[in-house]
Amino acid sequence: MRKKFPIVINVPHSSLLIPEGEMQFFERPRLIRELVAMTDHCCDDLFDTGHEMLVFPVSRLVCDFERFRDDADEIMSQKGMGAVYTRCSDMSLLRVIDVENKERILRTYYDRYHSYLERLVEMRLLRHGCCLIIDGHSFYESPLPYEKDQNKDRPDICIGTDAFHTPEILVEEVWDFFEKRGYSTAINAPFAGAIVPMKYYKSDERVKSIMIEINRRLYIGTDGTIKPEYQMIKNDINEAVHILERSVMS
Repeated sequence: MRKKFPIVINVPHSSLLIPEGEMQFFERPRLIRELVAMTDHCCDDLFDTGHEMLVFPVSRLVCDFERFRDDADEIMSQKGMGAVYTRCSDMSLLRVIDVENKERILRTYYDRYHSYLERLVEMRLLRHGCCLIIDGHSFYESPLPYEKDQNKDRPDICIGTDAFHTPEILVEEVWDFFEKRGYSTAINAPFAGAIVPMKYYKSDERVKSIMIEINRRLYIGTDGTIKPEYQMIKNDINEAVHILERSVMS
């Protein structure tokens, strides 16, 4: 039974599913490689802390819920990696898709998921007067070609923030927790930001958000095997979430 707290765990990139109807658009020889590189493997389990959790049902290669819907607003669309990807992480061709099918994908996956997240946030605002979204991700041990941050010295933990929706106290508490556990930790590096539904974006400070990204080297090998440290990482994420829970409830 999910806990009735003002917390929503959002895990948008853990699915490996490419629906059969979408396969026709992809360059199949590149697809498996991209699924390995771009999926936040195991994050749907690592961030399962007993709170309400949304897990995007299909691969981000089909649709990336965390991009802006309109390519004109999304900087990654310049690399063919807006809400509907057309390029791989190495900038090679991933798929060819027309405007009609692109809009169909956005309506089917993007709009429905955003609507559901918005409803969950609204429910918590009505019940508790606030809501904290915890955005759960992982990242590759070394920079992928499409990434803006090409610094090879990557931390164990990346904390992503939003200037309006992420209180400094939450950042300090999560930073302190992971540092005391012996993890190297960075803020907004190699990735930045935290998801907020557009209805509340930059306008409702009751909606708080923070992103926690885990370096995959901590829990999974390059061959996809789970490391012995996996359960320890899961336990530490669970404790970090409970620290945030206590902070937002106080």
